Amino acid sequence: MNMNSRTRFPLAGAAVVFIAGVHTVLGIADWVRGGQDSELSFWFTLFGVIGVGLGLAMIELERARGFVPLPVLAALAVTTGAGLAYMPVSGFLTLLVPLGVGALGWWRARAGVPEPRGA
Repeated sequence: MNMNSRTRFPLAGAAVVFIAGVHTVLGIADWVRGGQDSELSFWFTLFGVIGVGLGLAMIELERARGFVPLPVLAALAVTTGAGLAYMPVSGFLTLLVPLGVGALGWWRARAGVPEPRGA
């Protein structure tokens, strides 16, 4: 990873990696326990792994650019919105955190607002 970061810490990407990692672990645990249909556990685990990849890409973008680009935030927003429309009380709520943090970082970069002191 590029350690010459333009941000204090790639928080939006790290949050997605954390959420997706937990998602993957829960999917595998449910499959091992036999608590859900194997198809559901498969999709649960697969989207967790895809989420980790997305989060790692977001970390690289945050470090290289200082913010998450708008198209990536838009894709995350559409995914979050669709998930919340389909399952309002679910883990999709947790994606509002990296989405908000990423949007704030994007806005600050566009508006020329400096990073907070001590960053």
